[in-house]
This record gives sequence, C-alpha cells and structure tokens, in this order.
Amino acid sequence: MDHGVRERARDGIGRLAASGLDLADLTGEAARLLARVVPYDTACWHTVDPATLIETGYHAVDMPPPDAAVAEFAYLGTDFNTLADLAGGRRHSGVLSEATGGRLDRSPRYRELLRPNNIRGELRTALVDGGACWGVFTLFREEPRDFTADERDFAHEVAAVLGRGFRAAGTRARATGPAADLWPGVVLLDADRRAGPVTPSAARWLAELGDPAEEPVPFGVLSVAERVRREGAEVAARVRGRSGRWVQVLGAPAGDGVAVVLQAATTPSVAPLISAAYGLTARERELTDLVRQGCGTAEIAARLFISPHTVQGHLKAIFAKTGVRSRRELVTRVYSAG
Repeated sequence: MDHGVRERARDGIGRLAASGLDLADLTGEAARLLARVVPYDTACWHTVDPATLIETGYHAVDMPPPDAAVAEFAYLGTDFNTLADLAGGRRHSGVLSEATGGRLDRSPRYRELLRPNNIRGELRTALVDGGACWGVFTLFREEPRDFTADERDFAHEVAAVLGRGFRAAGTRARATGPAADLWPGVVLLDADRRAGPVTPSAARWLAELGDPAEEPVPFGVLSVAERVRREGAEVAARVRGRSGRWVQVLGAPAGDGVAVVLQAATTPSVAPLISAAYGLTARERELTDLVRQGCGTAEIAARLFISPHTVQGHLKAIFAKTGVRSRRELVTRVYSAG
C-alpha cells in the first residue's frame, strides 16, 4: 500500500468520523472511503451494544441483509477472529486465512457461509474506542483473492477512529420515534428461528427495528435470540430503531425456542450507554448519576469522599464533554432516552 495513499485515507476517515454525521450516513461514507484503500467485493457493517457485544444493526454493501444463519455464526465462540477476540485483543483486525494458518476449512464460518458463496478473503475489524466496542465491519473478497497483512494493519489503525465516530453517533440517535407508552410487544421464535403470530404492538416494534419487507425478524432480534440459545439464559440489548429511538430487546429461553420482549428503552438501561458515548469516565458517570438524584455539591463530595473543589472540576469536564451549561441540561441530555 502506497504510504501517501495510506496517510490521505487515514486523514479522510478521521475527518469523516468527526463530521457529526448520523450513523447511517457515517457508515455509508466510511464504507465508500475504505473501499478506495482496501478494495473489496462485498461488506457488512454492524453496530454493537458495547456492554454485551451483541450486533444490533447492519449496513450491507452489495450483499443481502444478514439472516439467522449469520447471527448463528456471529456468536460461535469456537471460530476464528470472533468479535470478542478482536475487541479484546491488542490488534482489533484480523484476516481469516492468517488466523487459521492458511487452513480455511478449520473455520465453521468459512465452511458454512463463505465458501458456498465463493468467498475466500475475510477481513474483520472491531471498532474499539475508549475500551469499548461500538461496531464491527467485515470485508470480503471472492476467490482466489485474499487480504494482505498491510491491509489488516491499516484496518487496525482506523478502528479506533471509526469507533469514535460510531460512539459519537450514539449520542444523536434518539430524537424521534414511537411513543414511550407504546405497549411492549412479545415475539416467539421457534427452533428454526421463525416468528409466530404477533400482536399489533409487537408488529410496530418489529417495524421500528427493520423493514418488514426485507426482514420478517430484524437482525437485532435474531442476534439477541442467538445469544439466548448459546448461553441458555436471559439476555438484554439496547438497539437503535429506524426512527432513532432506543429500543430494549429482552430475550429468554422458551421451550425449544426463544421469547423476545420489545419495549421502549428505560432510562436506567440507556443512561450508561449514553454516558459512555459521551466519553465520560467511570467517576464522571457516578457523579452524573448523583446529579440526577438531585444531590448538591456538598452531598456529592461527601458521598464520593472528595472535596467540593474536585466535584466542580469533574462537573466542568462533564459539561464540556456533553456540551451543556447546567446540571438540569446534563440530566436531560444523558437521561432522556428519547
């Protein structure tokens, strides 16, 4: 890869991530810019719930929307270059052929998904910023082409920058949407991941999470259901709806299938995500929650065992990060789920 091309591409991606675009436009522009430096045949970008590493949404490039099979292999812990491994590793990008030592057949994902579609090259990158994963992109090349170590390293270089853009977009993804008092909806998925009859409220939530014409069951719901199957336990994720509203998706085992509850995200469930998206530290999040509870400076200082002067210093930093000027604005910005 030419050094000048690499530098210009990295600078362009940096400007894009800081441009303030919403998530859909950011992803589309990032995919086009990346293609100029690391050409690919098809690609898929996913948003990720940083607390659970559940893939909650997607942007497909020259490929069909991801289905239940994609969700299944996304959480196969015995495969190579899993999202958890890339997000938690020192290098956040990986080429599948390199990870398998050149023996691609060792990967269930390759055997079941890639090879049947004539794909050899897979470059997967976790978008990690501030110690949390906010998204992931996977680039594909058809036989006989593959990705190089140089391209893998470039993807790692821009992972944090794009992660910062995805993180910032999360602070703007809650302006409009279905009414908060809309009844929760329940969706039952059978062993084949097919949804049974749904109530009107469930249908409205499903339409909020995906296009019913393309996705009978939205990918965010399939992802939660697949995690339930893998862990045999209750699972929760926060998913951005098509309108921008945060939706809480709760899954639990139900016989041979999975029961999924869709509802307006509660303030306690979204506030940690919004706080993290603004880049607040653990101490700043703790202090912000005390502000929400109505605590004054002296009480906050006493509870956190710090001086009032230190409290004011933290508040100044929090105000700067969230773009507010008062405690009331802070509470509204961080704790308003929509």
